[in-house]
Amino acid sequence: MNKFNKFFKNLEKEFNDLNSLKEIRNSDHKIHWGEGYGVYTLWNKEIDFKNLIYVGLTGKYTRDIDGKVKRNPQTFSKRKYRYTPYRFCESTKDQEDLRFTFRYGPNYKGKTQGKNKYERDAYKFTIRYKDLIIITLDLTKIKKYSPASLESLILTEYHAEKGDLPPANNEL
Repeated sequence: MNKFNKFFKNLEKEFNDLNSLKEIRNSDHKIHWGEGYGVYTLWNKEIDFKNLIYVGLTGKYTRDIDGKVKRNPQTFSKRKYRYTPYRFCESTKDQEDLRFTFRYGPNYKGKTQGKNKYERDAYKFTIRYKDLIIITLDLTKIKKYSPASLESLILTEYHAEKGDLPPANNEL
């Protein structure tokens, strides 16, 4: 656990020194992500190995129909539209006591999850925004990593220490 914590603190320092780290915490309402792209980590109450919930990426590179490699237009701010394997609950359609929560562990498969995403039983776990810490590692100006390589690096370090993935991650 100490090895992963040290690894992540060094990563935070590297990105902070490059002015490419953002920490979002204690949000009572909508999360203001920013428009960059890269890797984001979600933590419950504190940034510590045992509290890491999810590591994700946005802005991956793909080859288009003409054979050119381009970064897709996904940004941090577009994460709020997902419904599996997790969901940021900010819609007026969310039940009042579940609004402004992060929910993960879908109870349904595929499109059925999408149809039931506002239901109380749609997810196994719920964390209030006020307990959620989001760290974004913005790669907009950094070429040392790709979103996929940085996400994989973080998840590999976590897996090497715990032999598992963070609870909302399903693959490495």
